[in-house]
Amino acid sequence: MLWASQTSPDEAVRPGALPMGLLTGVGIDILIDGLLLGIGFAAGAEEGMLLAIALTIEVLSLGLATAVELRQDGQGKARTVGIVAALSALLVVGAGVGITVLKGASDNVMELVLSFGLAALLFLVTEELLTEAHEEPESPWLTSAFFLGFLLFLLLGMLV
Repeated sequence: MLWASQTSPDEAVRPGALPMGLLTGVGIDILIDGLLLGIGFAAGAEEGMLLAIALTIEVLSLGLATAVELRQDGQGKARTVGIVAALSALLVVGAGVGITVLKGASDNVMELVLSFGLAALLFLVTEELLTEAHEEPESPWLTSAFFLGFLLFLLLGMLV
């Protein structure tokens, strides 16, 4: 028997609760993107502008997806805008840190920063943004296609 103050494990998340897993993943991803942007501008204006254009598109789509998720979770318009704006400010913070602190960083430090960012991005994509994909039954074909596609892009990234 459950007491009045206890909740069952099957009970849904209360309406209005923040999806902290999503917000943490998005925040870390945006912060790492800002670091990369700062490093790009530290390397040169042309590299920085190219990264800025690419990251603008990515952050716009990520912000829209986050806003939609927050609204579906019962957040108000003002709170949703505030949360997305705060997450967007992390890009500026990351760029400032990237251009000042990581400008002359060693390869080991850069590898550590980038691997942490990759892990956060993988968590964000696989655990938060693709939850709708688990509503349909999985087949061995779909699972193997996912891992083959991931492996292909990993190998292409290593070769290029």
